[in-house]
Amino acid sequence: MMKALNNNTLQALRKVAEEAAVSAGVYVQSRFDTEVKTKEKSGGDSIASQIVTEVDEKAEEIILENLAESLEMYDLGLLTEESVDDKSRLSKDYFWCIDPLDGTLPFTEHRSGYAVSVALVSNLGDPVVGTVYIPDTKELFASYTTGGVFLNHTSLRKEMYPSALHFYMDRSLKDEPYFEEVLLKLMEWSEQHQQRLVLHDEFGGVRNAIGVLQAASGVYLKYPKENLGCGSIWDYAATRLFFEEMRYPVSNASGDRLFLNDPHTTFMNTQGVLYATNLELVHLLALQSVKGRISFPNEQNDR
Repeated sequence: MMKALNNNTLQALRKVAEEAAVSAGVYVQSRFDTEVKTKEKSGGDSIASQIVTEVDEKAEEIILENLAESLEMYDLGLLTEESVDDKSRLSKDYFWCIDPLDGTLPFTEHRSGYAVSVALVSNLGDPVVGTVYIPDTKELFASYTTGGVFLNHTSLRKEMYPSALHFYMDRSLKDEPYFEEVLLKLMEWSEQHQQRLVLHDEFGGVRNAIGVLQAASGVYLKYPKENLGCGSIWDYAATRLFFEEMRYPVSNASGDRLFLNDPHTTFMNTQGVLYATNLELVHLLALQSVKGRISFPNEQNDR
């Protein structure tokens, strides 16, 4: 039986995660204006998932140095983007889930859109601690279960007065056969609610979710697909917790629980993701709402 961590422990581990994320983020930002060599790695079907740099690797090293004591003290597993999955996430009650540099592509292109993400996830696939640091804006988002969400140590509040519907997506979404269908739905919805529609395709997955979190009206969407991709567990671990703590909808593309510990893969292509600021947008875009006119593989995750 899994042993639950108490609030004092969660608060302590949140502070550890904050220190790790900020330390790595400060290093990442120090390399922003330098020439960074990229190399290919085994990843999903997008260019962004297939590149890695020395900055990614050094940032991961910094994070692991900060987490080393907690790994032993609390008998935690580990899952991190730039290292082989040792499957400790399946045998330990909790595991650190690390993305040392989400948005490597925008970082190497010297533009905004990157972040550092450190989360603690239970063996059952639910995040209990989440931290995201955005190096170029020096914004630190942090949370633990039932503890609310903090931005730079101040309680994060919902934006209540929407003037626009912000749609966050990967650049590759425009190449999908269903893109026009989704765009039409969002245009109609925004007109009905007297909001202009604003598209964002310049960020990595973590920053996409953060963008929605800070919008009065917003959505971030990835539908399932056959090819490996749709991000990985570490892309969504921290931000899923933020949305739950803010009482915002976060789910897989079918509107069901976003499961973060699939024993078979770290990729999310069998699930997809759907982040939103209200349930209307979930009902509008959940997989079953477009099914029939659009064909998707692996439509339902039954966990």
